[in-house]
Amino acid sequence: MDFGTYIAELREKKGFSLRELEKKAGDLSHVYIWRLEKGDRDAPSQETLDKLFKALELDPREQELGRLLIQTDMPDELFHIARDQVDIPISDIEPVATMSFRGNRPTDRAGWLRLIDFVREI
Repeated sequence: MDFGTYIAELREKKGFSLRELEKKAGDLSHVYIWRLEKGDRDAPSQETLDKLFKALELDPREQELGRLLIQTDMPDELFHIARDQVDIPISDIEPVATMSFRGNRPTDRAGWLRLIDFVREI
């Protein structure tokens, strides 16, 4: 999952069009939001993120996850863990999400959970 796809999915889940989100976000244009969703823009500023997250009515965990996705494209299984397993803090997922792998990257949910537990222990 990448940041743009995350924002697009949240917008669609809330039932907002690009123009509706533009109105809710104040001075962020629908074209800029569309470009973020398509990955045509670099990481937005903190001020832009705050406006976007407020307009999307995101809770603190969803905001943390969005900020993490700006740093890295996250494999879908790891993203689902980060999104769904609220008992695992995003701060425990971040080192795993940003880790470099040399061929031994987990391929399933159980593998990602084992890696998260391993990183917690060290």
